[in-house]
Amino acid sequence: MRHLIRVAAAAATVAGLTPVAGFAQTTEAVVAANTKTEAQPAPAVRKPAAKPAPRWLDVQTAALDARYRFVDSSAGVTTSNHLQYRNTLKVGIKLDQAGRYSVQALAGTGTSFTGSWENSGLGTGDKDWNPGVRHLYFAGKPAKGLEFQVGGLTMAKTENTEITGFDNDGYMVGERVSVKRPKDLYLDEITLTVGYFGDLTTPNVFKRLDSLDDHNFTQVVVAKKLGARVTGSADWARIAGVQAWHEAARVATREARAFDAVRLELYQRVDGVEGNGFAAGFEKALPHKAGLTLGWANIDRANPLVNGDRYGRGQRLFADAKMPLPADLSLNVFYTRAIDNDFALPLRTRFDVVVSYNVLKGVQRAIR
Repeated sequence: MRHLIRVAAAAATVAGLTPVAGFAQTTEAVVAANTKTEAQPAPAVRKPAAKPAPRWLDVQTAALDARYRFVDSSAGVTTSNHLQYRNTLKVGIKLDQAGRYSVQALAGTGTSFTGSWENSGLGTGDKDWNPGVRHLYFAGKPAKGLEFQVGGLTMAKTENTEITGFDNDGYMVGERVSVKRPKDLYLDEITLTVGYFGDLTTPNVFKRLDSLDDHNFTQVVVAKKLGARVTGSADWARIAGVQAWHEAARVATREARAFDAVRLELYQRVDGVEGNGFAAGFEKALPHKAGLTLGWANIDRANPLVNGDRYGRGQRLFADAKMPLPADLSLNVFYTRAIDNDFALPLRTRFDVVVSYNVLKGVQRAIR
């Protein structure tokens, strides 16, 4: 009926006739009043779409950390009993649409090769704040399985942890090339790094880039995965004329009920003051995505203090527990105790409680 009324009104208009005012509207109203119609749902209210990050900007890490730390020496003297904080921001700037070439940077706090934490002023030590850019380098992937980096670099990652290798906060300046073509070369990775290793109390990369022309560091890393359970690596390094070897393997042990994986690490220093050491860690996955590592390490008394500052030198037990918390937070509890050493240690006991906030994840959650 309504359709017929509209057609008639349209026909009258075409014919040059003027419809009686309100006739069509009134008639439609009568029809609508006597016709049952289904209620139409209200249109959904859409949130405005979040503005995406620029395609050329790759934010990889943004984190805020707080830590309580207790340290005493083998003489029984408390050297640290305080609260600290750490800020970390890691970004990449893509130079081409595919992201094969980029500039990578890591900015954060800290005053040394082995330290990225600052004192809050609560407890021992004065309050400080030393932000800076620790890493800044050009990275390229010109072909599949081939990568290179030039500038202020991180230390190359291997299966050796910072117990027997280099501290996770470490840095250097130089050049690195990696080949990852296991189908052609059998090995999963071959990495060569050359450059300058030093400036251990100067984490600001802009104060170290003038050492790019210097050369006192060479390292060759090879890595291989054997089946689904074993990953291993070995590297040779020469630092200021002193040669050292590092070897490590992580073995998954699904059948063992006590732990899920074991990692064995070794090193040998074959020049200068010779020495060697090892670490063995036993990893266990816990409920709620938590994890626990228990282990034993023995680092020789002449080893340069460029390994993890949580461990230092000496033989010791250690425990490291990690678990996620709500609201993009996580918890890390660490404890170590040196046992039966015949030389003085600045680090006998250490106890850390770290709470971290993943800023990047929180921002991504908020703009979804």
